[in-house]
Amino acid sequence: MTVRDEETQRGRPSVRAGADGLPPYLEGIVVGEGDVPEFAEYVNRPVPALLVVLTGPSGVGKDVTLQRMKELGLHFHYVVTVTTREQRPGEIEGVHYFFKTPEEYAQMRDRGELLENAEVYGNWYGIPRSQVIEPLRNGIDVIMKPDVQGAHTMRDKEPDAIYIFLAPPSMEDLASRLYHRKTEDPQELANRLKVAREEMHAISDFDYVVVNRNGELDETVEAIQAIIAAEKCRVHPRRLRLIEKA
Repeated sequence: MTVRDEETQRGRPSVRAGADGLPPYLEGIVVGEGDVPEFAEYVNRPVPALLVVLTGPSGVGKDVTLQRMKELGLHFHYVVTVTTREQRPGEIEGVHYFFKTPEEYAQMRDRGELLENAEVYGNWYGIPRSQVIEPLRNGIDVIMKPDVQGAHTMRDKEPDAIYIFLAPPSMEDLASRLYHRKTEDPQELANRLKVAREEMHAISDFDYVVVNRNGELDETVEAIQAIIAAEKCRVHPRRLRLIEKA
């Protein structure tokens, strides 16, 4: 008597493999009892594109964080903001910002080309609609870096985006960063720090907070990556109204 015959006599099912390598008693469960719709609905569905809004007070490190993400090859469409402020040394047109005159900016706004726009420290900043809608339609994750005021405006227009507040470890740390970057005169520097104090009160309006500590830029990027990875695994993904309305 073979081992299989002994198992059959003892009441154990036969383990002879079927055509797909499964024994008949398992193959019957997998195939014979019909499809499991959850595989198509949740497991094997396409992963939807995400819209990530990264904000925080002036000087917290939004630009350097996004630059590091680019260096690491993280696959996003990085939104380029339109601004009327003067171009700083080292900034590249179309990479860091689209620099416009106040008249050019007003024309874009009047034509409805800006998804969001706000006046910040005497200059205008806006998010070009095409920089967001077209990549999302093509299934590409999009990340933008408006100021805190602009992020609130975006929340009203697209509540299902992912809102991340990039925070300094302390106000003292933020003041030191602003002071040492040497891009503002003393009055403008003081104004930025006062606004930053108020903006810190808005953290609870956001989905996530990531602390950007000195010397730990890669850890900051890893935290953002972890947020994106978790969002990609949501059972009920975010539904972007911007795509549905476009």
